[in-house]
Amino acid sequence: MGARVVSTGAQGKIYRGAISMKPPSRTHSIGTKVTEEEFARLKACAAARGLSVSEWFREVVLTAANHSHGSPSEQTVLAEVIALRTIVVNLIYAFTGEGKVTKEQMAAFIERADKTKLKRAMEFLAQVQADGKPGIVFEEAEPGKPGR
Repeated sequence: MGARVVSTGAQGKIYRGAISMKPPSRTHSIGTKVTEEEFARLKACAAARGLSVSEWFREVVLTAANHSHGSPSEQTVLAEVIALRTIVVNLIYAFTGEGKVTKEQMAAFIERADKTKLKRAMEFLAQVQADGKPGIVFEEAEPGKPGR
């Protein structure tokens, strides 16, 4: 049996307490050609999500468009790698200069790496997006302190 209209209002028809709102009309189409093997992979991905290939493809493409600087997972992983790199560079600098690292120095290295990692990851991803080439710009070290 179909839903019964209980009342109508500015928001649309209300069916048994739920608001029925029409999604925006999709008027544009995007197409691409794929091989049989590629189509089978896309179809399997869509099926795993319980979606048609078109619905799945729309979702994937729009998600990618909304995360032009990488997904939150990719940003997080890159930020952690950059933080580790920062710590290693600082450790090497300290060992080659002083021959040792104190607990306080190590804590400072970690704190600094954690403070800047996400910002640096976003800068890195923006740079890759702009030029297609990775590149990390290093700050000048403060006198007596290693750079990043």
